[in-house]
Amino acid sequence: MKSGKQPILILDQDCRYSVIKVTDQLNAAGFTVVQSFDLQSALAKYHDCLCQMIVLLAYLQDGPPATLILNGNHLSTSIFLENDPEGSFRSLLVTELSKLAPSDQF
Repeated sequence: MKSGKQPILILDQDCRYSVIKVTDQLNAAGFTVVQSFDLQSALAKYHDCLCQMIVLLAYLQDGPPATLILNGNHLSTSIFLENDPEGSFRSLLVTELSKLAPSDQF
């Protein structure tokens, strides 16, 4: 789906559960997280689709948000960071999200 891009994190868990974990982790770190898109809601009539894509906007106090795209299914979730409003923003997001990964992934 994200040709040429590498995920910043891959979690071996359901995409919906990953959204909750990512949102909780970033909220605890001082971010405000807003869900802006949910593929399953957009494709509600296709009940047999196992794919999932959710877009989260992560805000700090000032400035534009970072866009996190969670792409997965009921087994695995890949997390992409689409834009980086500030140089330190990316490292802060990656640091917080790395706390969700198994210790052997980083």
